[in-house]
Amino acid sequence: MANLNDTAKETLADAGITPKQWAQRHFGTNEWHGDACGCTDDRCIGFHHSDDGDCGCLPALLEWPS
Repeated sequence: MANLNDTAKETLADAGITPKQWAQRHFGTNEWHGDACGCTDDRCIGFHHSDDGDCGCLPALLEWPS
């Protein structure tokens, strides 16, 4: 389990969502269980993008209706 990184927190804040709300939306708990980049897939970094790359999943997930 990873804590959300600064980029993910910033992206969520820009969307008006707190990290706690993001965790609740996807996991039903206040604890984040996805990857540090904000993707719900805990293998995202190194699988969907490199360590120094931005996550394309987070913006797409933010656009998806909750």
